[in-house]
Amino acid sequence: MNDDPSMHTDGTRISSAQTPQPRVPEETPAGGQGSRFALWAGVGLIVLGGLLLVSQFVPEIRLWRWWPVIVVAIGIRRLFGPAGRGWTLHDLGEGLTITTLGVVLLAQTLGFVRWDVWRSILRLWPTLIVALGFELLGKGTRSEPVRFLGSVVVIAALLCGAFVMTPTRGWPPVLSSAEARAFDHTTPHTNRVREGTAEINGAVGDLSVGAGGDLVRVKGRSPFKPGFDVEVDGRTAIVQVGAGEGVWGPMTPSAELDVRLDRSVAWDLDVDAGVSEYELDLRDLTLTALELDSGVSDGVLILGKVAPDGADGVPVDIQAGVSALEVRVPRGENVRVVMSDGLSGVETEGEWEVQREDDRRIYHSEGFSEESAFWDLRIESGISGITLSYH
Repeated sequence: MNDDPSMHTDGTRISSAQTPQPRVPEETPAGGQGSRFALWAGVGLIVLGGLLLVSQFVPEIRLWRWWPVIVVAIGIRRLFGPAGRGWTLHDLGEGLTITTLGVVLLAQTLGFVRWDVWRSILRLWPTLIVALGFELLGKGTRSEPVRFLGSVVVIAALLCGAFVMTPTRGWPPVLSSAEARAFDHTTPHTNRVREGTAEINGAVGDLSVGAGGDLVRVKGRSPFKPGFDVEVDGRTAIVQVGAGEGVWGPMTPSAELDVRLDRSVAWDLDVDAGVSEYELDLRDLTLTALELDSGVSDGVLILGKVAPDGADGVPVDIQAGVSALEVRVPRGENVRVVMSDGLSGVETEGEWEVQREDDRRIYHSEGFSEESAFWDLRIESGISGITLSYH
């Protein structure tokens, strides 16, 4: 038996040309398009992440406003398709969709577009079904142009919702399905009332709250029946007011709600801003507590002097939601702001002492002391921009 692997069974030697040669895998050339992109993307993310980290501790650096640029960059990169594969029309559609989303987010964080535009965009949710239909049809027919149409539908919905539909002004400029009617309701001042609870529900539109001479006065305009319920039980008033309940569509006109509460009464106040622009000017009101759900809104909260009996802190609980919120407090007042970490940026105007405790940021006003009455603000931050300032 011949055990020599270099010999045929008949005794002849196998030539080198006939000897099977092992396959050597081809080396991928270094420095290709994919590796170059990974290099620059990695460097960019390291720099951006470092700057954003610094901005969390140095309020003057406001890079948080520009975070949607990351989304725009991802969209632009997607326009050219994955490295190592040919470009397709579908890549163009996906890239444009992501870029458009980033532009809308950037317009919001920079203040060019109001935060409530997502309500308009969400009204167009059926376009996602249409886009999915084009996607499946394009895959079934192997037609890139048909799949591209799905992206066009989504892009059109984003642009229309953000820059055409304006839920606080009515859209389109034709006859509305409902008419906004004026209203004016008043409950006069009552000497025996010393304290009260007030629940205020905003809507799609404008909301303002302040001090007045009547126990409660509510006026404005609304396409629905406004809520106005006032009960007096001895020294206590219970108030529930709002712009009304109904289905707010693209052609529904916006509401205007102005609420004035008795300045001689100590109020426990609960405000749901809804989808609105609001101003809560509470400087001349005595507050025992405040709860604010800012919803999807752009608003200002102005506080006055803290009640003398607020030695344990007058609680102000704020759900920031998806909003832009400015909180103004009197210069020289005791104020503590405890803010949970979220997708929020914080700007301060004036002198504030800042410290971190676990996942919270704590701000103290100038000369803060717990030995005297103080405002105790607790903000659950969502996707929002918050400004702390003095007046």
